[in-house]
Amino acid sequence: MRGIRIAGMVRSLVAIGFCVMASHGAVVAPTNSQNVPVTIDHEKGSFEGQLQIAMKGSLKKANIEWNGSIKNTSSQKIHSVTFCLKAFDTDDKAFQVGDEPCILRFSGNSWGTGAFQNFKGKQRLQISPQSKEIVRVSRYEVSAIEVFDHAPNLRHIEVRCPLVWTSAIRAFADKEFHPKMMDKDSFTSNFDYTGGQVEGMIDSKRALKAFTTTNTGWFGPKWERFRIDTASIYLRANEPGVCTAEIKMSFSGFGEPLSREHPSWWAVDSNFAYEKGLLDEIERLSKQAGEADMDRAISQLPTEAPPPEPAEKAELAITSEPPGAEIEVNGEWIGNTPTTLKVDASRTVLRLTMGGYQTWERTFTTNPGDRRTISVSLTKQP
Repeated sequence: MRGIRIAGMVRSLVAIGFCVMASHGAVVAPTNSQNVPVTIDHEKGSFEGQLQIAMKGSLKKANIEWNGSIKNTSSQKIHSVTFCLKAFDTDDKAFQVGDEPCILRFSGNSWGTGAFQNFKGKQRLQISPQSKEIVRVSRYEVSAIEVFDHAPNLRHIEVRCPLVWTSAIRAFADKEFHPKMMDKDSFTSNFDYTGGQVEGMIDSKRALKAFTTTNTGWFGPKWERFRIDTASIYLRANEPGVCTAEIKMSFSGFGEPLSREHPSWWAVDSNFAYEKGLLDEIERLSKQAGEADMDRAISQLPTEAPPPEPAEKAELAITSEPPGAEIEVNGEWIGNTPTTLKVDASRTVLRLTMGGYQTWERTFTTNPGDRRTISVSLTKQP
């Protein structure tokens, strides 16, 4: 089954976007709480359900609550999906939290076909740090921005694995990874990260959260920095012309998880953001390599049609009694009997002449590969 990476990709990993408006796109009267029907279609199936959404407070300090159930009506199991919730004011202008157009993202995982998943939670928003104006929502819009029918760290690339391998090594090197084990026969490589740690930055929590699913909120661990410990890539050709690339990475965060008194390094789970970005680059480089490989193959094609293969000749074994008669084939002197000669597959005129004997002449039609023995008894002249 081919993966889907929504937001701009094609078939290995394939990308599609989709969207649905509350109340079928109609603008409703301003209210802080709405029932939002969810009907989202995509090329592999659909999602259906309903969310109860309430957003209260001011633009400077808003609170959003959501509660609902969504069914996977796709024809196959969904590995993971990320939904985006947008809210629009009474002028039909979308609210934004900083540069983020989604005021809320929520996800479902390991979602069997026909199964329901419940979504419930609360979150504090700061839409406009300067404005204390009351939040007024006219409508909500729900979209599925990422849907994967396989793990997001896996991609099906329509390029031969040897070309993907070269592109992957290059992409890892550009991201400051150093290979510590490479096996080109099995298309497997392990890397150490040499790019250092993310630390001493005001937005280190944001950086950590960008690559992992670790809790970086008020009530979670206080992480100071994080690092990429190891990375591996595995390629395999499951079908001709298609290479499956899988990236695995491990991350660690330095801080005070839970109630620990002293900070230390702890393993944190990946949200596959870094892996997906690296797979995007590998796919881009691989397709460039694939196009160059195709161009090279085309350039090596002959510009003119090759000459036709010569037809196989017919073979004639000629003897005469008495021997020594002169042989002419289609008017050309060949030699004396006995002899074996090859002639073009066509109409053949054979003539034997010898002093004191009458000329002997016959016409044959020969085919490619014919093998004929011609024995001639010459007649003396009167």
